Amino acid sequence: MKMKLKYYMSAILASSVLYAFAQQTDRNVTVEREYKPVIQDAGKISQVPEVTTTDTRKANAEYNEIELPMSMGQNIQILSAADLELEKRKDPAASFVRVGLGNYNINMLDFAMPLVRKADMRLDLKANHFATFGGKDHSNTNASMLFNTYLDKIELFAGLSGGYEYFNYYGKNFNALGQPIDLDSLKSNPNTVYTEQNMLRISRNATDAKLSALQNAPTWNDVWRFNTYFGVRSKEDAKGLRYEASINYNRSDTRLGLIEDKLYTKAGFSNANGKDRMGMDIELQNMFYSSDKLTDSMNVWDSYSVFSMNPYYSFERANWKVRLGVKTSFSFVYGKPFSPSPDIFAEWQAVPEWFAVYGGLTGGYKINSQDVAVSENRYIYPDLRLLDTYTPFYLYAGIKLKPVYNLLIDAYLSYRYIDQQYFFVNKSYTTPTSTSGYTDEKTLYTNMYNAVYSSASLVNIGLRANYNIRNTLNLQLKTVFNNWKTFDTEMAWMKPKFETDITGEYRISRGLNVNASLYYCGERYAKLGTLNMRMKPYLDVNTGVSYTLDNWLTLFIKANNIFNANYDEFYGYRTQGLNYMFGASFAF
Repeated sequence: MKMKLKYYMSAILASSVLYAFAQQTDRNVTVEREYKPVIQDAGKISQVPEVTTTDTRKANAEYNEIELPMSMGQNIQILSAADLELEKRKDPAASFVRVGLGNYNINMLDFAMPLVRKADMRLDLKANHFATFGGKDHSNTNASMLFNTYLDKIELFAGLSGGYEYFNYYGKNFNALGQPIDLDSLKSNPNTVYTEQNMLRISRNATDAKLSALQNAPTWNDVWRFNTYFGVRSKEDAKGLRYEASINYNRSDTRLGLIEDKLYTKAGFSNANGKDRMGMDIELQNMFYSSDKLTDSMNVWDSYSVFSMNPYYSFERANWKVRLGVKTSFSFVYGKPFSPSPDIFAEWQAVPEWFAVYGGLTGGYKINSQDVAVSENRYIYPDLRLLDTYTPFYLYAGIKLKPVYNLLIDAYLSYRYIDQQYFFVNKSYTTPTSTSGYTDEKTLYTNMYNAVYSSASLVNIGLRANYNIRNTLNLQLKTVFNNWKTFDTEMAWMKPKFETDITGEYRISRGLNVNASLYYCGERYAKLGTLNMRMKPYLDVNTGVSYTLDNWLTLFIKANNIFNANYDEFYGYRTQGLNYMFGASFAF
C-alpha cells in the first residue's frame, strides 16, 4: 500500500512539474458560409507516411470552418453526420443545429455555438449525437467546450469534454469447426466448465466459466469518457524562442471492464540558431487502472509511466528542409524499459511549382491505452488491455507532383518493423470434460475479441491524389497495398492487403450539391483456433445530395451501402445493409 501511495505521489508530482502539449484539438468553429453535406465516410485508410514538420509548435486556431467528426466505427456501416461546407454569411458569429433521421432507427443531432467571440478570446460549445438501432445497436453522444485567449506574448488554451457510447454484442459465436452457433440452444450440460484460452496474464490467471455463464454473458456494454486540458504557448510570430506546454487528463470507464485514468504531460521548445532551429520535446504519460468489479475476476494492470524525449536540429531553406533528431522512451513497470528510434526527415522541392521529393526514418513507442483499444474495436473482451507497441524504425520515401494547377499527386513507399504488433481474434474457450448423455462443444469462439501478438514488418505502397475545381468539383483518391509479414503468428489477422478510397463532390448549382464515396477492402483472414477463416472483399458505395433553400436552411439526404453489400467488418459482425438518412441544417 505504501509503495502504491509513493508511486501515485511521485507520478503526480512529476506531471505537475513538467509542462505538456495538449492533445491536438480541432478548434475550427466559424460559421460564415452556407451549409451543405458532403461525404465523410471515406478516409478509412491510415497507412500513410508520417511526414514530420521542422517546428514543434502547433498552428494557432483559425476558426475557418465547422467540422464535428463523430467516432462511429466501421463495424456497422452507419451514416456519419453531414460535413458542413459553409457559404459566405453576413453574421460571422452564427450558431447551427443539424438533425437527421433514417432507417434502422437512425437519429442524429449536431450543435455548435460560439459563446464568446472576440479578437483576443474564444469560447465555443459543441455537441453531437448519433445512434442506430434495430438489433445492431450503437449510440455515441459527445459534448465539449473549448477556450483560448491571447495575452501580451502568450496564448492560453483549455478544453473540457465528455462522452457516452452504448453498443450491443450482436455478433455470432462459433464452434470448433468454425460454424455459427447459438449458445442458448446448445444441448450440452449447463455445468460444463470452460477455460478461457490465450489469456495474457497481467494480474490474474485464466478463469473458468460454466456454459450457463457463457450463455448468460452480458449482451451490451457502454463507455463513459471525460477529458480536460490546459496549456500555454508562445505566439505564432515569435522570432526566437518558441514553446508550448500543457497538461491533459483523460478518463475511460467501461461498464463491464476497467477504469483508465491517463495523466499526459508534454513540453516542447525550439530556439533559432542562425537560419536553423534546435529544440527538444519531452513527454510523461502516467497510466492508472482500477475496477469497481471483483478484483479476482478483472485483469487490472498496475499503474505505470512512460517518459519520452526527442531532441532535434532542423534546417529550413526556401526549397528544402531537413530535420535530424532521435526519440527515446523509458517505460516503468510495464513495456520495454528503453526504446530508442531515429527522427529524420527531409524534403526537397526540386521544381517548387510542381515537383518535390521527401523521405524519412522515424519510429517510436506507442501506448495502446484502453481508450485507444475500445475506439478501434469496441467488441474486445471487457478487461483486455493491449500491450504497448514499439517501432524501432519506420522508413518512407515519396514524391509529390502537380502536373496541372488543380491536380496534386503523392506517391510513396514505406517499410516498418513493429515489436508486439497486436491482431484481434475471437476470444476462445475450451473444456477437457465430457458428460455422458450430452454432446458437449469442446471449443467455443465468442463474439468478444482477444488479441494475439507478433513481431511484424509492413510494406506500404500507396498513392494519394486530389483534383479540385474550386466551388464546383472536388475528387480525392487514396489507394494502398499492405504487405504484412508476421514472425510469431501465421498471418496478420483481419488486415487487408489492398484498400482503395475515392470521394467526390459536385456543385450542380449554387444551392444543389451531390456527392459520393467508394471504399474497397481486399481479402482478409480471421483466426478461429487453427482455422483460417476467409473474409471476402467488399465494396462500400455511398452517396448524398443537399439543397439550400435559403442562407439559413439546407435539406439533405444521404444513403450508405447502396449496393447492400453483405460483409463483416470484424469476424462475426455483419454490417447493416442499405441505410439512409434525411435531415436539415439550420443557422441562427
